[in-house]
Amino acid sequence: MKNYRVRTGCEIAGRWRSAGEPIPLTADQARELTPPFGDVVSEIEEKGQADAKLNRRQRRNRRTPD
Repeated sequence: MKNYRVRTGCEIAGRWRSAGEPIPLTADQARELTPPFGDVVSEIEEKGQADAKLNRRQRRNRRTPD
């Protein structure tokens, strides 16, 4: 399950959801509500989850092997 943010207030999964509310959806549920089929929810981008790369500060301050 991934987390999505409601863009348009409507009924999703048998419950009224207001705009901006985060909800977990399965891939099948999300397929019907995300573009190109619908424009009701959008996927929440998880910062740092997509890759394990170091940011600028961490890269600069990392230790080198002695």
